[in-house]
Amino acid sequence: MNHYMQKSALAGFKFSALTLVIATSFQSNMASATEVKELATASVSATTEDNYKIEQSTSLKYTQPILDTAKTITVISSAVMKDRNVDSLRDALRNVPGITLQAGEGGTPTGDSMTIRGFSSRNDIMIDGVRDVAGYTRDIYNIEAVEVAKGPGSAVYGRGSVGGTINLQTKTAKLDDFHDVSLRVGTADAYRAQLDSNIVLADNTALRINLLSDDDGVAGRDEVENSKLALAASVSVGIATDSRLTVNGDYQKQDNLPDYGLPWVPNYSGRDDRRLHEDIAGFEGQEPPVDYSNFYGNVNRDFEDVEAISLTVEYEKDISQNTMIRALARVGSIERQSIVSAPRFIYETIDDVRVYGEGARIDTGGEKTRDTEDSLAVVQLDLIGKYNIAGIDHDVVVGFEYAQEKFERWNFEDVVEDNLEDSSVDLYNPDSSLEFTGQYARTDKSNEATGDTTAVYIFDTITLNSHWQISAGLRYDIFDTEYFYDLEGDDPSVVLAATNKELSWNFGAVYKLAENGSIYFGAGNSFSPSAEDLTASTRGNNAELDPEETQSFEFGTKWELFDGRLLASAAIFRTEKTNARSDDPFAEDSRDDTLDGEQRVDGIELSAVGQINEQLSISVGYTYQDSEVLNATGDDAVQIGQALRNTPKHSFALWGKYDISDKLAVGLGSQYMGERYNSSDPGGRETAQDYLIFDMMISYQVTDKFALQFNGENLTGEDYADQIGGGHFVPGPGRYLSLSANYSF
Repeated sequence: MNHYMQKSALAGFKFSALTLVIATSFQSNMASATEVKELATASVSATTEDNYKIEQSTSLKYTQPILDTAKTITVISSAVMKDRNVDSLRDALRNVPGITLQAGEGGTPTGDSMTIRGFSSRNDIMIDGVRDVAGYTRDIYNIEAVEVAKGPGSAVYGRGSVGGTINLQTKTAKLDDFHDVSLRVGTADAYRAQLDSNIVLADNTALRINLLSDDDGVAGRDEVENSKLALAASVSVGIATDSRLTVNGDYQKQDNLPDYGLPWVPNYSGRDDRRLHEDIAGFEGQEPPVDYSNFYGNVNRDFEDVEAISLTVEYEKDISQNTMIRALARVGSIERQSIVSAPRFIYETIDDVRVYGEGARIDTGGEKTRDTEDSLAVVQLDLIGKYNIAGIDHDVVVGFEYAQEKFERWNFEDVVEDNLEDSSVDLYNPDSSLEFTGQYARTDKSNEATGDTTAVYIFDTITLNSHWQISAGLRYDIFDTEYFYDLEGDDPSVVLAATNKELSWNFGAVYKLAENGSIYFGAGNSFSPSAEDLTASTRGNNAELDPEETQSFEFGTKWELFDGRLLASAAIFRTEKTNARSDDPFAEDSRDDTLDGEQRVDGIELSAVGQINEQLSISVGYTYQDSEVLNATGDDAVQIGQALRNTPKHSFALWGKYDISDKLAVGLGSQYMGERYNSSDPGGRETAQDYLIFDMMISYQVTDKFALQFNGENLTGEDYADQIGGGHFVPGPGRYLSLSANYSF
């Protein structure tokens, strides 16, 4: 429920005390239990160097092997990412069907913004189980594995997590001396240099350093450039002992020329106050008939600077063979300053009707500025245990989380007039180098938002016998937000404040048909408050509404084949948002919403990951999604019966690598995305066409230490809409060829 109230200064203390009592009593009660399992000191280690198949989730809250977890979980290993030439989170997620990319727009910045199983997951990206703040493009130079857990997951990670959650596992120090140096050059003036160095400092102490220098364009896109410098360091003390301390630091700096891609030819078929000029009317609601390399920004004005820094301290203590306590603390911040051009057709008003697109001209005055800082401080405490009570095994996680998030935004304005405000460029041949004589600078702070999360949770997997496992989880969240949205106005103290108190749950039942195979049923829920990303909408009554609620049910089967080297899985699922925000037809304020909407996605998931034999490794997946708006009210009623935005019916991702010899290997893959829309409104949506792209790889181990790898991506040079937004879309990268040299010692 959504309650407006003063924050309780005792909330954090109460829940800390509650968690301590639960943990203490649980440990005390278990003291007499028979110890049947030894708690692994590295129970959530995700990956090894060469394996496509990953045995265990990257989240400690999923205590069982993926084979025996009642949920669709995909872990993209470092081996897959290396073979496929993956640099970013977005590249990694192309290995997982059922995920689509969204373009930055309006209040949403450019960066990692995804839709999973029909619902936005922009705020559901975690790093080592901790929510990552802000929207930016994440590099994987310091990432060991990327996990996608599909279906609602508020019981595991808190608010949001409607269609699924993404968790990135970072690299940490190991008891092994190694040094990996990689240099890559490619088309689009690309180069990338990386160092991954691990040094054993003492018997149980090690240091790991990762360095990155990256500067490249985007294949098939004029002018767009991305440059990154990054450093990550990890120090671990007490490795392989019963008391382990790890300190991780990460610093990234990006200097980009951002890209809002191409404008949609808008669909105004459902409006009386807008229409298209005959110069573009023949392409209404479609991708424009232009060269997909066209850049509609301005190289003299547009820019994006991002600086991200984080520090994480994690301590683990084995207090017995079957019980471990874990404490994690993280602080971090991301600063972003940018100007990006949003390509929109110029218009003129004739008889109170806006007529768009005369002369096929694109407005250069549609710049979007952003000057923000996101920061986070979080503490997690966990007790993890394996016990036998009355002959029944229990795998238990009990925990507490407290997080403080903050968002600040400043006005970034033209202190010297922007001369491009009244200019335009040609749709078919845009000039991205028009002279820019203006100047932008930070002025007043415009808004500030804070969000405090206090949560307790418990998970238990009960092994009844050799066939049956039952798992259940509960999480109780108190999410307090304050949004000062008019700091430069007449009354800077005006605030939207809310407190959401929500109980989330999940449930799973696994029946093992054999040691290597099982069938399962899983269910769970999620909640999405109006201020999920801290900044509640000031539109109408939006900030006063209760959280949206979602439930999901999944039935599936998983099998380990080929002597356990390959994991094959199949699942059918239903995800239903039961109280979606929809237009309120009876409100005096036309901007008000009600919670009478209903949305549903039914689907099928198929996947196989691992080795078929010693030579052939595969990662394949297919997703079918049948999405529908079941109910909507007021002006939104036209959406009833329509598909959800950015939710294609069919998508698949295929990749296979074949080792011809000990030295030579080849890889081939493809990705297909079906037709999708950028809205559920049939009279105001645009259509992204389906596409099919192909990739390849050839690697050769020259010596024991030196290897070469050649990659080709989008081999046919397919033009396609990759990230879709309401007014524009960003084309996917064109044909890209690269050569990497890797030296290990």
